Parts: sequence; structure tokens; C-alpha cells
Amino acid sequence: MVEAVPGGDVTAEGRIPDGAFTLSAAQRGMWFAQQLDPAVPVNIAQCVELVGALDVPLLSESLIAAGRELGSAFLRLVEVDGVPYQLIDPTLEASVRLVDLQHEPDPRAAATEWMRREYTTPLDVCRDRLVTSAVLRIGPNHHYWYCRVHHVALDGMGSVTLVDRTAELYTAAVEGRTVAPSKAAELTDVARVDDDYRTSSRYLADREYWSERASTLGEPHSLVDRTAPARARSRTTGGQIPGPLVDHLDAATNRHDSSAAFEVIAAFAAYLARMTGREEVAVSLPVTARTTALLRRSGGMVSNVVPLRLHVRPDMTNADLVAAVRLEVTAALRHQRYPHIDIRRDAATDHQGFYGPLINVMLFHTEITLGSIVGRLELLSTGPISDLAVNVYHGVAGTSLNLDLEANPDLYSEDALHAHHARFTRFLGAFLTSDTGAPRLIGDLEILDDDERRSLVPATGRAGFAPVTLPDLLAGAVRGNPDGDALVSPGPGPSADTLSYRALDETSNRLARLLIDLQVGPEVVVALALPRSRESVSSVWAVAKAGAAFVPVDPSYPADRIAFMLEDCGAPIGVTTAALRAGLPDSTLWLVLDDDEFLSAVAAYPADAVTDADRTRALSVDHPAYVIYTSGSTGRPKGVAVTHRGLVNLAADERVRLGVSA
Repeated sequence: MVEAVPGGDVTAEGRIPDGAFTLSAAQRGMWFAQQLDPAVPVNIAQCVELVGALDVPLLSESLIAAGRELGSAFLRLVEVDGVPYQLIDPTLEASVRLVDLQHEPDPRAAATEWMRREYTTPLDVCRDRLVTSAVLRIGPNHHYWYCRVHHVALDGMGSVTLVDRTAELYTAAVEGRTVAPSKAAELTDVARVDDDYRTSSRYLADREYWSERASTLGEPHSLVDRTAPARARSRTTGGQIPGPLVDHLDAATNRHDSSAAFEVIAAFAAYLARMTGREEVAVSLPVTARTTALLRRSGGMVSNVVPLRLHVRPDMTNADLVAAVRLEVTAALRHQRYPHIDIRRDAATDHQGFYGPLINVMLFHTEITLGSIVGRLELLSTGPISDLAVNVYHGVAGTSLNLDLEANPDLYSEDALHAHHARFTRFLGAFLTSDTGAPRLIGDLEILDDDERRSLVPATGRAGFAPVTLPDLLAGAVRGNPDGDALVSPGPGPSADTLSYRALDETSNRLARLLIDLQVGPEVVVALALPRSRESVSSVWAVAKAGAAFVPVDPSYPADRIAFMLEDCGAPIGVTTAALRAGLPDSTLWLVLDDDEFLSAVAAYPADAVTDADRTRALSVDHPAYVIYTSGSTGRPKGVAVTHRGLVNLAADERVRLGVSA
């Protein structure tokens, strides 16, 4: 059997063509990604808007020359017995196609749709062109120069290098001068560098680093609670960052001796943490992995994506988090060549995507000069989008800064994406200025604006409750009926054990004070591994009065589910009984309610009311009151944090619905 392949030659099955060589690790990642989902092309695309007299044939000649220098523009793949190989085929068609759209009703919109359709159309990587270019004419002397490359052939930096070199050759020809020879290495040399790395001590050190970092990553972190297959056509919203916000960014980088990238990564990590209720988040950082001069000036697919795992505590300042980001990014860059697919393999996870939202801070030079014409490079697509990407890049002529959110349309509606963009932009401003004036901690920064707060959390419940904390609700119940029966639990024989509101109040106050001495307070989670009992109710009251959030943990749950919940919520302290303690993980400090020594310690505390003066910090209606976990029947359980503000409205509604009275 013989197979016809692009370029005119014929390859017998089982025979590797002359000049073919193996794919690099990064290329194999793109190859496998394409094989897993052939309907979603793994393309990157970019364009340059050009106003002026453009010599299209000269642009085509310049692109062909630059493509030959880098090699990637003439790359094709051949699959032999299921194994992909690559070779340079100089017979491939590489000229720039001219598409005239100037007579369309809306030429600019027609060009945008043409480009979007081109880079989202599925292709066969062994038969179709991996690199293609076109000039779209939208008016007299007004064009878009479009380039699309498959990620197996070129990465983002390589494709920018191709465009820059094309522009350099074009301009030199227009001006009638010679240009310096290319310093790009042959693609076989780029592949050899990859082979050398994979057999080096550097590779082993990188593997050891990422094995430790990725071992606890788990499922990807996201602003949504579901997943969907990657999409080639993303949903995007964004635009220019307001001038005052750019000024705040510049000022923050100066104060923290940092960079725009560190500030944006830190701000989005804080946003992700606040929106999801996590104190540890993971984001994905695209890196060039071009760590040598030879790689930086050459073509090929080298780039990588690495995880950043960040602890975001509510009591941190922005300077604390930026410093942590600097350390995490610096370490990641030292190990950036270790392939993403190897990181996932070593972590022994079934998930093959990235680790969390992508953060692309692309503050490179985007001005493209073709003779007397000056345009700006615009990235149309960095590849299929599985969840969310945050893109920060220069605007026209580098005089402005843009912030875009690019999302999987199956996960984020247009309204939801717009809301996240507006909310994160506001949060970014608050984050950057939180250490000026009266300093604010990350946990104190506002997430919702007034309209969102009114729509999500009404100012009063149906019963007319003002927004108050759970301890205030409990105090009101005690004041209203101090000697009434708060709890009735079965006793021996026909008798019943009762506890008044006053007694419940005093018992829980004592336990709350002990918890406060253990540094339990607002934004801290306490696990309650107790059956339904007097003790479970009293413990809920105590945790609430301390200002912390309680997490109900059913002791009948399987041990691995309990362990997951405790690790996921990060509860440093838990409350249980002696009969249950042996079946609970040691990662949490357990207070055993029926231990004689513990009972004596609790009894020594005063029983009077607990206030903000006693707590570790002031309690707000927007602090979490409790965290509840989903059943996990369709995957891992998800923890949902409910604030005091949300809880009081729920209580008000339920009081009306159930007709609750004293």
C-alpha cells in the first residue's frame, strides 16, 4: 500500500521518508491534542492592519524567503505506522493569497469573519498546509495581512519571528538595500536541542521540581463548576484599560519593584480565590521555553504551559501576594522547558487540559513596518480555548494597554463574560491601590458592585430582616425567649433532655472563646464531624460566634471523601467526639468534645456574649458563614461558601415559608 502525501512524493507504508526527523516533545503534545479532537484545529492566528500602497507580490516573496530561513513555513508531517515525522518540503505552495472584500457591504466585518472561519476550520495535519497567509483587501490601499499556523509547526514566538523577518525583508527590498543574513537555526538543530535536553541532568531536575509542584494540583481551578470540550472559536470581551488604571499599574510596579506581569497574575489569582472561596488556586502560565539564543532566533514549536500554584490568604496584602507570585514565576521559568504533557503524566491525573485559567501578559513590541506602512500585530487566536484566558497586551503603537477575557462559549455566556471582565477590571484597580491610603487586606476588597449586590443579595429578606451576621441572629433568638426550650433530645426511657436558649448561648460562648484563642475567626473554616445532637448545634453556634465558617462533615461518609473535603476546604481545626476521632484524618487538629480535659478547659472560659472586640478581626456580613459540599455524584464534591448576608435572607424566607414562631 502506498500513501500520497503533500509535495508530490509517495511514501511506502513502514518507510520513513528521506530527510524526515522526529517531533519534539512540544510538537508531540500538539500532535496528540489534534488527534484527540480532529474537529478543533490547534491553530494560532494573527493579522496586521495596513493602510497604504502595499506590494502584495513583494510581500509574498518576502514571506517565502523568511519561511525558508526558519524552515517552519515549509514543514509537513508524515505518519508512518502510527508515528508522526516532520520534514522540510521546499515544493510546498507558500505564496500569499489575495482576497478582495472591498465590495462587501461591510468589508471590515467580512474580513473578520473570513479570518475567523479560516482559523477555526478543521484540517488534516498530514495533508493540509500547516502555515498559510493571505492579504484581505477591504478598501483602496487598505488591507489585513493574515497569517495562520498550526501549533505543531510554530509557536507564538516563532510566528511573530516569521512576521518580523518578512517585514524586514520587505522593507529592505523597498528601500533597495541588503539585509543581514538570518541567524535562525535549522529545524533539525532545534529538534536536536530538544533531544539533548531530554537526556540531560537539567531534565531530571525539572522533572523533580514539577513532580512535587503538580502532585496536589487535582482538577483544574475555574470560575465555573463544570467542564466542556475545547472550542476553536472562543467568546471574547474586553478592550482598552482606562488610563487611570494603567497609572495605578505603573505605580504599583514601582512600589513593589515588580512588573506588570507579576501584578496582573497576582490580581487575577486573588480574584479567582475570592470568587471560588479557595485559599489555594492554580493558574496556567504560557512560556516560550526558548531558554537559549539559538532557540530565541529560530522557528519551530518550543513553547509550553506551566502551572502556578498560589496561596491567597484573606489576611495577605497585595505586596505579600505579588512577592509570592514573583517567587513562583521565577522558579517556574527556571524549569519552563519541562513539557506540559509530562507534568500531567507525572501527576498521574486523567485530566489532559491546563491547570486553571491562562494568563497571557504579552507586552512585546507589536509594531510592524512594511516599507512606509506601519501596522500593529493583532493576535486573533492563541489556540483552542478550554476554559478562560486573560490576555493583556499593548494597543495601537504601544500607547495603550488592553485587557481581554477569552472564554469557551460552552462555559461562559456573553453576559457572564462581560460581568467577569467588568468585575475583574474593578477588582484590579482595588488590588493595585489597596496598599495606598488606608491599607486593605485582600479579604477586604470588594468583589460585587452595588448593582450586583442588590440583584444577588437583597437588602432585606421577605420578613424584613436587615443584613446581619449569624451570631446576631442567634443573639436575637436568645433575647426573644431566653428560658424557652432551644433543644430537645431523646433521653433514657420516655424522658427527654432539654436545653434552654440561655444555656445553649452560654455553652456556645465558652466554646467560641476557646476557638478564638486557637486563632479561629473570620475567613477560617472549622470542620464539624458530629452526628445530629445537642453538641452539633452548640458547636455550630460556637463557630459562628467566633466569626468562622463551619463545614458539616457527616461521620458516615467514606474516609477518602472526608479526607478530600478537609483538604479542599483547608480546615485547620475540627470538632468531633471520642467515638469518631479514630476515623478522621490527622491533618486537622480535632477538639474532642467529650474528653474530660477538654470539658474542663471549656468550662474555664466566661459565658458572656462574644463581640468583635473578642474576635481575631471584625466580622462582616460578607464573610463566609458556612461551606456546604455537593454530593459529588457526578464528579468530585464541590464546596460552596455561603455568606452571612446570604444566610440571613435564607432564614428570613424560610421563617415565612414554614411559619416559624417561638
